[in-house]
Amino acid sequence: MRGNERVELRSRTREAHQRVDAAVGTLSTLEDYRRYVAHVLPFRVTMDEALQNVSWPEGWNWQPSAVAELLAQDARDLGVPPVRHAEPDFDLSDPSALLGALYVVEGSSLGARVLRQRALKLGLDETFGARHLVSMASDTTRWPSFLSLLEGTPNYDVGRSAVAANAVFALALSCFESTSLAAS
Repeated sequence: MRGNERVELRSRTREAHQRVDAAVGTLSTLEDYRRYVAHVLPFRVTMDEALQNVSWPEGWNWQPSAVAELLAQDARDLGVPPVRHAEPDFDLSDPSALLGALYVVEGSSLGARVLRQRALKLGLDETFGARHLVSMASDTTRWPSFLSLLEGTPNYDVGRSAVAANAVFALALSCFESTSLAAS
């Protein structure tokens, strides 16, 4: 590989990524941030569980970091009610599809660096309200490690990867657009 496949994957997911970024918003107020936590929590709970149940391809020494529990703690800090799981619409049994899903999940750590700074301005940090962002943003080696995995995986199919990545972006967007994921 490669590099070209990574550029192609980014190109094939750009529109979906932009829609999710727009749904997240600027987080300029504490209420914006609470809304973000309420909507990102069901997404990460769903993704963390889906990824926990994956049979990892032989030779993969890399696995994603789970942040759902930290997000749940942040939600409790902020008085955000518990959530129900979202319903994923993808299959992660194929290595290329799995890489597409991981592209979205791990790529969110890059966005977490920006969101962490916004959270800090709201008075939130690793001890209250922003644990998940601090965790996601603090390990700067994860993204390059993931890219090495992506670029070194034999028989990688960018088409299958893009389909899975777009499905994960769609799941995230559905969580941000849903009003029914809060537990009653």
